[in-house]
Amino acid sequence: MEQKRRIVILGGGFAGAFTARHLHKRAPRNVEIELISDRNYFVFQPLLAEVAAGTINAQDAVTPLRLLLKGITVRMGEVRDIDFTNQTVQLAQGSRRIPAYRTYDHLVIALGQRTVLDRFEGFAEHSFCLRDLAHAHELRNHVIQCLEHADVTENPTLKARLLTFVIAGAGFSGVEIAGELHEMLQRTLKHYPRINRDEIKTILVQRGERILPELSPALGEYAADKMQKYGIEVRFGTSLARATGTAVYTRDGEIIPTHTLITTIGNGPTELVETLDLPMQRGRIQTEADMRVLGHTNVWALGDAALIPVGEAESAPTTAQFAVREARCLAANLVATLEERPTRPFSYAPRGTMASIGHYRAVAEVYGRKISGLTAWLLWRSFYIGMLPGFSTRLRVALNWLFDYFLPRSIVQVKTRTNSGVRVVHFAKDDVLFAPDQIVDGFYMVVHGTLESRVPMTGGEDFVRILGPGDHWGERCLTEGTPTLGKLTAVEDSELLVLESADFSRLRQALPPFADYLEHIPEKIYPPSLRPHREQ
Repeated sequence: MEQKRRIVILGGGFAGAFTARHLHKRAPRNVEIELISDRNYFVFQPLLAEVAAGTINAQDAVTPLRLLLKGITVRMGEVRDIDFTNQTVQLAQGSRRIPAYRTYDHLVIALGQRTVLDRFEGFAEHSFCLRDLAHAHELRNHVIQCLEHADVTENPTLKARLLTFVIAGAGFSGVEIAGELHEMLQRTLKHYPRINRDEIKTILVQRGERILPELSPALGEYAADKMQKYGIEVRFGTSLARATGTAVYTRDGEIIPTHTLITTIGNGPTELVETLDLPMQRGRIQTEADMRVLGHTNVWALGDAALIPVGEAESAPTTAQFAVREARCLAANLVATLEERPTRPFSYAPRGTMASIGHYRAVAEVYGRKISGLTAWLLWRSFYIGMLPGFSTRLRVALNWLFDYFLPRSIVQVKTRTNSGVRVVHFAKDDVLFAPDQIVDGFYMVVHGTLESRVPMTGGEDFVRILGPGDHWGERCLTEGTPTLGKLTAVEDSELLVLESADFSRLRQALPPFADYLEHIPEKIYPPSLRPHREQ
């Protein structure tokens, strides 16, 4: 009987999902393919700008991974760590974040990148990005809220801020967001009689001297000219320095009053990738030409997370088009490795690049030919339809585009429930809040009731702590970043306040007395072995 071998793929984006699909078609029958993602759907990121602008419905820009990857094991969870020596992936699963461990024979890292805005003061707190469906939904609701508020306010200064929309970065993403957003604003103004067309400002900010630097200068100039004619203000040679809740500040000292800043800049590695002991360059994992991670024989990387050499001094661009091609090549290389055949280096000549600029216009370079206007827009739509996974997704998106041409844009604001930083939870008698080796999600404070914390101690009796009103639990795990050591049980019906882990960390940083208290937990609460370590 042939020995089963497991290939674990981390990430459900273009790189991960398409690698899994190609592997499923090519891999020997004794190979098990498992994909781990923190969400259960594949999102077509190039369409997020249109989701935010209401061109297409949110659910039509995504495909369930289990539908897309039939015959492949899909596991939803957050990857916490990778043990390369023991070939094990640690992840947290479910709402209780139960730890799980998956072994692998080969590991594929396709975790993409995240938005890192540390260099720009206030950007993380006061800007929108478009990396996921939730981001597009949040931005759409915010823009509609700005219109609703601007239509009724009597304060001209506030109205000007509400109707000013700033987009940072004029690459593909920034240009498409600016074009889609401006078109949405213009098409919905008829529903807001107290807003004049000239009161709306859409400002596209670019540090360089032209937009769409990935395309030829002529097409960049065409795009900028058309966008300016549509009413979009394009600012060249402008660097942003910081943002507040009411304005954006440039490095030249200019203040742009606004309530909406959309950022397409500041890409960086995910938090997990940053912690891994892997060779990195420019925030991406360094690989061989066949996409095997440098220094590893059974770890591979592709997509935005990887720096894949193509040629002597270049690396593969971080675009969906390249990610799909990388996935095909990596799948072939994995099969070749399993069958003890030589791998081949990644090589791909792109068919072209294109970008929508709104108002049924686009720019494109296809096989060296420059195209602009309506023809480029139709080509852009056809190209995206071809890249969408599955016939049903393609049909739904095509119908959305057709309806958008003839029907007005919806201005329905669907608000989602907003959770506060502190939430209230209730537990019945004998409920187990946490079992050993679980990941803690917050700082627990007892409002009323009684809890028992029981931790097995080496060579002695269990450490038992009874928690009543005013007591707290979870600080050791949150401070040390470690799982639970024992069990937390409700002795009677209890009510607790929970401060989410991210807010707990912010509170520690912002309030030194609180951080000092946590570092000097009284001896009556914890024995020395269970107290959080002091930070040096």
